[in-house]
Amino acid sequence: MKQIYLMRHGQTLFNVMDINQGQCDSPLTAAGIEQAKAAKKWFDQNGVRFNAVYCSPLLRACDTAELITDLPLHREKGLKEIFLGFREASSNAENPSFPYGDYFVPYGGEDLNEFYHRITSTITRIADVDEEGPVLIVSHGMAMRCFLQTIDPQHRDPGVPGNCAIADLHYENGRFHLQQIIEPAK
Repeated sequence: MKQIYLMRHGQTLFNVMDINQGQCDSPLTAAGIEQAKAAKKWFDQNGVRFNAVYCSPLLRACDTAELITDLPLHREKGLKEIFLGFREASSNAENPSFPYGDYFVPYGGEDLNEFYHRITSTITRIADVDEEGPVLIVSHGMAMRCFLQTIDPQHRDPGVPGNCAIADLHYENGRFHLQQIIEPAK
């Protein structure tokens, strides 16, 4: 059995402004930095020592991962947030209700089903790497939401996890099992 910790990045300026981030970058706020430090403290207090760290190449995910560990980061393009096309950096209030299917496709964005597949296949590929010890994966809110829904489709939609929320996962025989959601910044 492999231990995987899937984590959302810390709070960003766009989170505070209620703006779609998608794949454009927005810096961590002071609160986001403190959230990442709280996550590091949780890992330290629980004796979690990572064997490997993977993250989205977007700045907010890399910055969060670097606040948690000194290990080299494996940047994975497949862990990026959903691409919203011309709707990037627009108001969240203009979005349709989730699930929104192909809403962003006419704007040059990514289809939700394709995004589910990209995130799930990337995290599964990481989990299949033959490494010992816990693995940290730092990604994004919608990525976590869609992945958690994919591994347990009968489970209700978990919504977008809070900033620096951590999904404690076990991976064995090609299956993920959610143990708990940890919110160290609350």
